[in-house]
Amino acid sequence: MEVTFTTRKIKIIKSTEDRNLGTFNEEVFKECLGNKELLASFAEIERAFKANPNYELLHGVQEHLSIHFRDIQSSQEIRFSATD
Repeated sequence: MEVTFTTRKIKIIKSTEDRNLGTFNEEVFKECLGNKELLASFAEIERAFKANPNYELLHGVQEHLSIHFRDIQSSQEIRFSATD
């Protein structure tokens, strides 16, 4: 008997919150096929935002399985988190 495992799809959700305007938006940013792709995508997102001087890193993927940034100019907060 042959056992087949399906590839686990994991979504990266992007949440944007602007406390000054009182708005909150959530969308599927990317779908990953497994943990390896998820971690690579998180690393890529973190590198891109860290390279932009307009964003402050509040916490990275090392502390939680999510990334949290704040736009220095607008105080808008952006989170990337994983969900099945």
